[in-house]
Amino acid sequence: MSDKILFPTTSELNALSENVGGLVLAKYSFPAVDLDAAKKMATQIAAGQTLGFIPDDLQPYLQYIGRVAEVHLGGSRGDATIAFPALLFGTDMAGLLTVLFGKTSFAPGLRLESIHGDSRYLSTLKGPKFGMVGIRKLVRRYRDDGSGTTGASRPLLMAILKPGIGPSDDQLAQQFAKLVGAGTDLVKDDETRIDLSIDSALLRLKMVLAAGRGAGMYVTHLTGPAFELKARAIKLQNAGAQAFLFCPYTYGISLLQSLCEDPEITVPIFAHPAFTGVMGQGPSSIAMEIVLGTLMRWAGCDGVLFPSPYGAIALPAEEAKAIHAALCRPEGSLKMSASIPSAGIMPEFVARIRKDFGVDVVVNAGTGMARTGGGIEDGAKAFLREIDAHYK
Repeated sequence: MSDKILFPTTSELNALSENVGGLVLAKYSFPAVDLDAAKKMATQIAAGQTLGFIPDDLQPYLQYIGRVAEVHLGGSRGDATIAFPALLFGTDMAGLLTVLFGKTSFAPGLRLESIHGDSRYLSTLKGPKFGMVGIRKLVRRYRDDGSGTTGASRPLLMAILKPGIGPSDDQLAQQFAKLVGAGTDLVKDDETRIDLSIDSALLRLKMVLAAGRGAGMYVTHLTGPAFELKARAIKLQNAGAQAFLFCPYTYGISLLQSLCEDPEITVPIFAHPAFTGVMGQGPSSIAMEIVLGTLMRWAGCDGVLFPSPYGAIALPAEEAKAIHAALCRPEGSLKMSASIPSAGIMPEFVARIRKDFGVDVVVNAGTGMARTGGGIEDGAKAFLREIDAHYK
């Protein structure tokens, strides 16, 4: 009886989706000696991550227990797609992550490979307020060509105020003025720039905006105690903040989602990948396309930074491309998030960025702006020359 329930047909999954507010389908891979072992592991995930075990009578729990949509064996590893009822977690990304990778995260060799929502579930998500198109409009790099895409002919260029710790507010303001004066679209704080008080963030914001004279977009790092974050965000926004940088996996994905969905916060929010490296490695792990792609977009992030395939701290190219796809591919009515490959970006990599990520991307350079010869203005111009050359 339990096998019939846990291994449903496609029509039975569709009927379940109607009753539980949609399904999230998660693909896992794990060690398995044969197909029977793979099926056993799949049922352990489906039941263990929902009910906790398989009761003798499953009938009262049909809306709550996970289902094995597919299971396969390849060599010494199995893979299984588990359908989780949205009734368990709704649109709460922290709840979803707990169901997807709770106690199973301790299973040696287990990897959460990808997640997808069915159309019913995707229709319940708010997603990004601005996304790539909205950010382009804010920085006046948008052209509606009727294609249904961003209508863009080139990527956006982002720079980082470096070094993140030490320079005075006046020095950072001068950096910002030089970068936007040279044509940089966005300039962000470094993630290591932590404001112990809101006053320091407000003073830096005031000086940077004054120096920029309306050019470019300044992405302010939103930091502080969790219980102060919304109040800080509103104060910064009222003082002219144009966008926020946030570290969702050190503060918490639920906190990120609450900021993204708050109607009083009316500027884009960018996610930084701090701390996420540990999640994609080790005896059990989660694919980066979930950590920095799908979950960030579903939580409402307008833009997401992730390691590029080019620097000293690099992701494999296929992983970076998978993150980009998760941020940009059609998913119901969700807006695409801005895809921002980062770290190790130099002007000579622009051709590779076009090949790997296309036009709907943000070229994000930190020390690369200062290492091209001359000052940061020359660095910005070097990037723009390469962008013009490769995106005509």
